[in-house]
Amino acid sequence: MTQTADQTPLVVVGGWGVDAAMLLPLFDGWPGEIHLVSLTDTMMTRCESVAEVAAYLLDRYPCPSVWAGWSQGAQVAMAAAAQSDLQVSRVITLAGFPRFLAAPDWPVGMLAERFNTFRDGIANETGPAWRRFQQLLIHGCADHLQARKELRPWLKKGVFVTPASLIRGLDWLESEDQQGLWQELPVPALHLQAEQDAVVRSWAGSFAPARSADVVTVPGMTHWPRGQAVAHCRGEIHRFAFSTGDS
Repeated sequence: MTQTADQTPLVVVGGWGVDAAMLLPLFDGWPGEIHLVSLTDTMMTRCESVAEVAAYLLDRYPCPSVWAGWSQGAQVAMAAAAQSDLQVSRVITLAGFPRFLAAPDWPVGMLAERFNTFRDGIANETGPAWRRFQQLLIHGCADHLQARKELRPWLKKGVFVTPASLIRGLDWLESEDQQGLWQELPVPALHLQAEQDAVVRSWAGSFAPARSADVVTVPGMTHWPRGQAVAHCRGEIHRFAFSTGDS
């Protein structure tokens, strides 16, 4: 059944250590309700895996919706779609990935040595390590001074979850492998990759998701979609989410 634009809610799932509200400019003009979901202590303490977070959110947002996930949130959104294609009509991933750590079948992932160094930093000096990570969100942008200005309010808010929750999220990043899920997803998906991503290496060209998925590499986009990339992403999102035909 074709879903009209004014009947389409949107569930936006943020990533590790970031506020989902940072993505709001991407969805300016979205005609339906927008539900912003950050990976809070409530979810991180009650759930044992990405799949459990997805199940928890499906209970909270049962209405058929488009789901969008940023970074680690992309894995949550994809897991939700795999669990209920009745509730998740379409999926949008932003700087997302089926697997985070490198492996023989995933050479574009982060090396374990670098990952473990970062985990140690979060465990021992949570605030400074988290702030360094936030700076990586904009690393590689052409307008660095403007990007730092836009990031500053989010830095001032500080870490919104406990160190234990951050570590749990890192544990999930280390263990989660959704390659098979992404290749067999039962609903249409749009994967927006960032050309200038300093956190996640682009997998476009080295991994083939489901045949119903679109993969778009956004020029100039950093791990946090901002600046000129916002308009590009917004256009792709509206084209994908409100295209005619059965979903």
